[in-house]
Amino acid sequence: MAEQPVRRRYVDTRTRYQGVFARHRLSCALAIGGPRCTCEPSFYGVVWDKKAGRHRKTAHRPTVAEARNLRADLLAEVREGVLAERPPALRFEDAHERFVADAREGVALNKQRKPYKAKAIVNLDSSLKRLPPPTRRKDLNEVTRGELQRAVDDFRRAGLSSSRVNSIINAVRSLYRWAEDRDLARDNPAALIRLPANDSKERDRIATPGEFARLLAQLESKDALPFALAAYGTARSQEVRHLEWPEVDFESRVMLLAGDDDARKSEAARRIVPLARPLERLLRAEWERQGRPEKGRVCPPRARAASGLISLDMLQKRVRKLWVDSGLDPIGLQDSRHTAATWLDHAGVSPKVASKFMGHKAPKLQPGAAPITLRRYTHVLDGELERARDQLDAFIAEREREEGS
Repeated sequence: MAEQPVRRRYVDTRTRYQGVFARHRLSCALAIGGPRCTCEPSFYGVVWDKKAGRHRKTAHRPTVAEARNLRADLLAEVREGVLAERPPALRFEDAHERFVADAREGVALNKQRKPYKAKAIVNLDSSLKRLPPPTRRKDLNEVTRGELQRAVDDFRRAGLSSSRVNSIINAVRSLYRWAEDRDLARDNPAALIRLPANDSKERDRIATPGEFARLLAQLESKDALPFALAAYGTARSQEVRHLEWPEVDFESRVMLLAGDDDARKSEAARRIVPLARPLERLLRAEWERQGRPEKGRVCPPRARAASGLISLDMLQKRVRKLWVDSGLDPIGLQDSRHTAATWLDHAGVSPKVASKFMGHKAPKLQPGAAPITLRRYTHVLDGELERARDQLDAFIAEREREEGS
């Protein structure tokens, strides 16, 4: 059987600059004889190497100016006969293994030039494994922007959420950033990938204080405490899992969250949080139940675990069934944290202080409240609009009386 020809996925055209070409998609109008380009081409340079008897090409770049600069560098190398050594061939899946190993050893650094946290490494590893096998078997320098974009399209057709797709491509970007720094890759094909907008649904499971208290009343103190830490103490899941008894100060009625590096999402996450009365009562009850320990996890694992940390997923599954059987509307740990932000807002706590409570980082150029606190975490409780209306009516009536209207 005759070998099937490889179907081209692009068309190259000359630019007005010598030795610089543009690569267009097949769908581009210019590729089918149209008057102008309708895609976002990449650009590359070509130089004739007389000594080697062949053309040499530069890496592809998003702008013609970058391609011209690369071609000038390549031309100088050809003329001087000192061509830089090309990166050795390395398969994507092998690069993946080396990258993750370096991340575990603290050698590969994130964008903030800091070691990756354990949870981030697990996410990088699982995300890179989601790429199609044909892509993973390619040499690192043979993976193209186009095939990564097609992978994104296929992920969306398969129903993957935008956040999951973004995680996969961001993991690829991180791998190539690591590879470029070590001369293992010429460029980063994932740099200009178009990612889908966030399609996550806004959380609307917010409990009132009385409802939340009824939910916790159905649980033992050890099961209720993680939810109480999230709603009364604004703790994230990792902060709940890593919290230790020396970080709880009953005398001063405060606790330190994200004291452990593995529990810290950002520098803003490390914070002192006052103990609300309901949380203090639950903490004291669990402290007494554990025999007043001086050290150890506040929420220890239920059984022997390799990580030494409690499995909050298992806890949530178990208590959810209990709540449903009791005729109650269950709540998750992240929903409990959204509940915390909502209570702070309705209690009249300023956005700036609420951001500190939540451990949200405010932009450097906009000091004060972190936008995420109000945009994603704060909700409106039932009856609050009517209460606002009554407050507005009272304000108007009071001012009218004062002004003699």
